[in-house]
Amino acid sequence: GQVDNYISLSDDFGKRIEHWNGVDVTASARLSGNVRVQGGVSTGRTSTDDCDLRANLDNPSQLYCHVDTKFLTQVKGLGPFVIPKIAVQVAATLQSLAGPNITADFTALNALVQPSLGRPLSGGAANVSVGLISPGEMYGDRMTQVDLRIGKAFRFGKARTQLNFDLFNLFNANPVLSVNNNYAVWLVPTAILEARLFKISGQFDF
Repeated sequence: GQVDNYISLSDDFGKRIEHWNGVDVTASARLSGNVRVQGGVSTGRTSTDDCDLRANLDNPSQLYCHVDTKFLTQVKGLGPFVIPKIAVQVAATLQSLAGPNITADFTALNALVQPSLGRPLSGGAANVSVGLISPGEMYGDRMTQVDLRIGKAFRFGKARTQLNFDLFNLFNANPVLSVNNNYAVWLVPTAILEARLFKISGQFDF
């Protein structure tokens, strides 16, 4: 009743590749008026191929054995600014990410598969999951979030107090972060970006 699983490198059974081709660009600048800006852009795609590996493992299905995702781009940036005279610091962060990868997994019962397969499913399985969409082909809407912080420092002799007001998801965006890929309840959201949230905090140094 005990099962021993042997784990080894895929190279022992055949060729398998997985690599990312893309470009990363980052930049920072100090502008006039106590303004600093920094951020970056990353774009690229992932390629995977295990066709040779499947053939050597006697896997008859070559469906989606080679996958090239679309070029996915993400943008991130931040910029702090100190308001003169009143010495109030304002900082904002931005992140824009690609939406979730969307697939469609159909659960095919043995009775549905047997006529075309010509035999029951191996191992007495009652059903098998079939992908209806190639991985990396469909993605949801982009997720763009802006956060804001306002801070003010006070000094009392050698002591220093910092009061902060943070506002997360400034524009109260509500993009879908993940969806149900089961064909029976396809595209039903399972998670969305949290609603706008504010936080007041303080730090006292002495």
